[in-house]
Amino acid sequence: MMRIVLLLVLSLIATLNLKAQVVSLDSCISWAYENNRFADNEELIRHSQQLAIENAGKTNLPRLVLDGTGTYQNENITIEMPPVPGLTAPEVPLNFNRLLVNFNQTIYNGRLAAHKKRLDSLSYDALAYQVEVDKAKIKAQITGIYTSIILVHEQLEILNRQIATIDIKAKQLKAGVDAGVVYKSDLTTLQAEHLKLQQSITEVEYLELALRQQLSTLTGNQIHTKVELLLPETEIDESGVESRPELRLLNSKKTALGIQSDLSKVSRLPYVGVFGSAGLGYPGYDIFDSSVSPMMMVGLKVNWNIYDWNKSKNDRQIIGWNQEIISYQYNRLKLQLESELIKQKQEILKLEELITRDKEIINLRKEITQDVSARLSSGTATSTDFLIELHQEAVAELNQSVHVIKLSIARLSYQIIQGK
Repeated sequence: MMRIVLLLVLSLIATLNLKAQVVSLDSCISWAYENNRFADNEELIRHSQQLAIENAGKTNLPRLVLDGTGTYQNENITIEMPPVPGLTAPEVPLNFNRLLVNFNQTIYNGRLAAHKKRLDSLSYDALAYQVEVDKAKIKAQITGIYTSIILVHEQLEILNRQIATIDIKAKQLKAGVDAGVVYKSDLTTLQAEHLKLQQSITEVEYLELALRQQLSTLTGNQIHTKVELLLPETEIDESGVESRPELRLLNSKKTALGIQSDLSKVSRLPYVGVFGSAGLGYPGYDIFDSSVSPMMMVGLKVNWNIYDWNKSKNDRQIIGWNQEIISYQYNRLKLQLESELIKQKQEILKLEELITRDKEIINLRKEITQDVSARLSSGTATSTDFLIELHQEAVAELNQSVHVIKLSIARLSYQIIQGK
């Protein structure tokens, strides 16, 4: 018995917690980011960028390479000389075996490593910006579904209030029908309207359920019908659209092209380095000595591509044109976003003005409905008259709710266009 009571208590607590559960838009967006593993993606990009920069910085470090070779050939140099008593012609062996450690050190190459480091860093910045673009798309999608649920749920609440009002009025009319002072058709009309509203409620409930299931899939969390979604309170600023990840991505690509142009210039600069090798050879540098010998050598290397038939110049010209193309893309996108921002700002101002009128309209509609309701009870108005005014009152309430929700959506959309 105690076990059954305990289970009932736990079930009641779980039900109360379920009813009290509240979820915000920020939470849904965070869950969607986690569900799409954006953080893992960003971390991988960050680690890869660090390693790429580290590797680029090692370009000018000394290189030590172990080089071992063993060869055999069918003939070699021979020296013919007349026979001299006590003297034999030197012979070169047919096989050469060498084990050397080669050393290379760059002295000057036009700061190639520094340019390579910047280019590698920017390439990973571009990947990070692309992730931001994907996150912005997810955020817009979550925002749209989230606010649609709030809008549909508000519509459901208004329909339920209409039914409650009709049921109260139907009870009053039933008493009037029983007393013979009200036509039965008026009561039947209200009952038919009740069924019609129940149908509308069923449609809206299934729509809300579908939207909640969609939001649950995207966020990886169950957003059931008992979860209350809070309407976000959003303020806007006039900071422009420069924070949009698409624009930052284009800027990053343009900067990377500039570095590629610098690398093209560097390729024409002279290369200066030192090199050397040390090890053992059979034979060594003295090929006539057929014993294992030490081998050591150091040197200076200069490499300068004096003329490349304008290849680097043409490459820089192509890069310059590509930069102009990206500039055109940047300006077009920025202009489009600024145009959307202006349109959204006007939408916000319009909704703010509409909301100031909604409360007054609702109060007037309530007075009209109450007047017709009183006349219906006294038999001087029909149920159709009452339903018409009740519907107009519901429309006014729904308009106010829609305007409030749309204002929040418009402000959120304004921030999304800005890239926030």
